[in-house]
Amino acid sequence: MQAVLELHGLSDVEELIQNSIHSDVKALSDIPRYLLTLGGKRIRPILALLVGRCFGMQRPSAALLNIAAGIELIHMATLLHDDIIDKSALRRHQESAYAKFGLGSTLLAGDFLFVRAFGLCSRLDSSVISWTERACVMLTEGEILEDGAIQEKSVEDVVEIAKRKTSALFALAAQCASHIAGAGADSVEHARHFGEQLGIAFQLVDDILDVRATEDILGKPAGGDLRERKPSLINVLWLKSGDSIAHELLVPNGKAITDESIKVGLSTVREHVVVDEAKRLALSYVDGARASLAAAIRSSKVKIDDSGAAALSALVQFVTERDW
Repeated sequence: MQAVLELHGLSDVEELIQNSIHSDVKALSDIPRYLLTLGGKRIRPILALLVGRCFGMQRPSAALLNIAAGIELIHMATLLHDDIIDKSALRRHQESAYAKFGLGSTLLAGDFLFVRAFGLCSRLDSSVISWTERACVMLTEGEILEDGAIQEKSVEDVVEIAKRKTSALFALAAQCASHIAGAGADSVEHARHFGEQLGIAFQLVDDILDVRATEDILGKPAGGDLRERKPSLINVLWLKSGDSIAHELLVPNGKAITDESIKVGLSTVREHVVVDEAKRLALSYVDGARASLAAAIRSSKVKIDDSGAAALSALVQFVTERDW
């Protein structure tokens, strides 16, 4: 990823983000700044910048920088809200904003970031504004769809949640960047689908990492999805396999989930065939992302930058190389 991180415009995006989180009310600045100190891959703005570069933008325009920064601000808002919903004490190895600043202030800081993001996006054309609105609606829909009894969820439900909750911003980044670069309607649609497929793959890999990775990699204890009985890909597949330990752990039965039960669950599921099944499904979406990227390049109305296309391919590869 090192070459990817050196692309033109990323420091400008960081500056836009920093400028956007200023407020006269100290807490509204402190909470987003604290979240930024916890790190992050910036994969969504990187995706936007790389798509722009692929479609001929060696130097990103102001419009591309605005949408890249706006998408990251939206993502930051969802992180703050997710930690509230999940009651997460940790974020990237450190105390979460929710744990550090409290529910009310963290909730309002997330709202503040959404407003700042739309302030940036409002500078752009009507198509970008409409697509951004739709992506934010999808984020909310995904959060709602995730709720409910896990035993009632299917693999199709898991993918639909990932499509809305995670890949909406990936799709938005690729769609807006290709549009701003002038790639043409057909290419923009293929680029949107590329982002969507990549985002689904990214989330499914995250679901696998939750049981396969260590706390050092995750930035929080492994098994969080088990503890919260989330409808992750691993949890749904494991429960549907008929494994008695999965049923005991994942189906609410009035018993508290203990650290020991999580330890037993992780030890069991890590060796279960559902992990390989989950990997195959995740890789099918990686393949779909590659096919859609190739279609976007073929149908482009602007000259393709080969180095940008290669960097996008490297980004897709990164999704499959996260120690899973």
